[in-house]
Amino acid sequence: MLKRRLGPILAVALLLGLGAYTYFSEVRGKPAEKTTGDEKDKAFPFERAAVKTIRITNDNGTLRLEKQGDAWKLTQPLQADADKESIDGLLSSLDFARVERRLGKESDRKQYGLEPPKATLTLETGTAGAPPTLSIGESNPIGGTYYALLPGSGDVAVVSASLGEISKKDLFALRDKSLLTLDPWKMKRLSLGRGKETIRLEKPDEGWVIRQPVETPADGPTITDLLTALQNLRATKFDSEKPSAADLRRYGLEAPEASMTLLQDGWDVEKTVVFGKEVTGGGRYARTLGRDPVVIVPSDFWTKVTTRLADLRRKDLLGVQQYRVAGITFARHGGAAMTLTRQKDQSWSLAGAAKGEVKADTVDTLLRSIGELKALSFDDHPKEATRVSLASRPALDLTLQEEAEASGGKQKSQHLLIGPAPKKEQILVQDPAWRPIATASVGTLEKIDSQLEAVVKEATTPKPAASPAPSPSPAATAAPPS
Repeated sequence: MLKRRLGPILAVALLLGLGAYTYFSEVRGKPAEKTTGDEKDKAFPFERAAVKTIRITNDNGTLRLEKQGDAWKLTQPLQADADKESIDGLLSSLDFARVERRLGKESDRKQYGLEPPKATLTLETGTAGAPPTLSIGESNPIGGTYYALLPGSGDVAVVSASLGEISKKDLFALRDKSLLTLDPWKMKRLSLGRGKETIRLEKPDEGWVIRQPVETPADGPTITDLLTALQNLRATKFDSEKPSAADLRRYGLEAPEASMTLLQDGWDVEKTVVFGKEVTGGGRYARTLGRDPVVIVPSDFWTKVTTRLADLRRKDLLGVQQYRVAGITFARHGGAAMTLTRQKDQSWSLAGAAKGEVKADTVDTLLRSIGELKALSFDDHPKEATRVSLASRPALDLTLQEEAEASGGKQKSQHLLIGPAPKKEQILVQDPAWRPIATASVGTLEKIDSQLEAVVKEATTPKPAASPAPSPSPAATAAPPS
């Protein structure tokens, strides 16, 4: 019995499937001219460079963008900077969108979601005549494409799926969500405020320096990482477009919990971003001074803006570049000074209390040992007696000189005084150009001292005399037979 019923059931299923296919492909997608490959039409032909205005209307309202110089600005529903990447992406998707199939001039556009349309997009180029408008309708169940009313021809067509995104565009998607446009490599000054604490940094030609609360070299990569994080910081929500004084108090922005004030090369004035209270559910309120909106930014940026002073300062005690060092002067335990000088063939010569030639590999190992000097802690206000003692009786007095700049700039050098500390496992290290004194591992001094010993030994060890040339054999000097 079951086998006899199976045939009619399969037949009905096939008929239903065929009917659905016929409806979607023939009725809602008439078998009109189908184009493939290079023959595909552009859904909205336009000259990208000529576009002056973009207007989008959908369920989210009307959005109007104007090109002002090289930048795009939102003019409706409010005045704001537009997001360049979003606008470029919109124009690219429009430029690459293709007509998959033309259905002709349909009288019943309602079945395609085109009466009224789900969205419209108008491009103005400043030329005479009505600007072209593309209307977007329902999605086509087959292939993920969309129905559209093409500008100019008035044809209904099936178009690329990317155009369906026009119906979803809203103010947040198209506006600039950055808090500040900056270039980390052009920054000249940065101040971090956290309550009563202020950290002020500057970037002279030699690199980042902390000026307040103590003058000391800063860690360049950490500062660059912080500035890059601010450059990439984006609002996740615009919470208030024009906040009142009461709103700012409520957001914790009247007296901010943290602030970043920056000055970049080429800017006329400093720019400041302030951060307020934490948002319930995640994020933190923030605002760029000089702009109205209060925004919410991701919580993880808070760890950047509250970076500790200890993490902002440079821990590497060697302040010159190892591969550029051309001269090293050292004196150990109050002894006579000796100077290593790099030669044109990259070998080194030692002069002073000991003289001789030293291989490049030996000096490279010495420089690597010096490069291992890392600060374990800092005394930012050392006693004068400690400074005098270290300067008068260092375990190692070291001066490193970089090679001259090809452009004729200032030749960089560094002076380091290294001496014992009260704790046996640590040593004191000071660069006399700065007030703080650092502590470092005693093991590093032992490695440096051992390598200096190897330098002196290599320079003073007599080189083996060159072997005399062998005498010619009798056979080689015998006269040829007559």
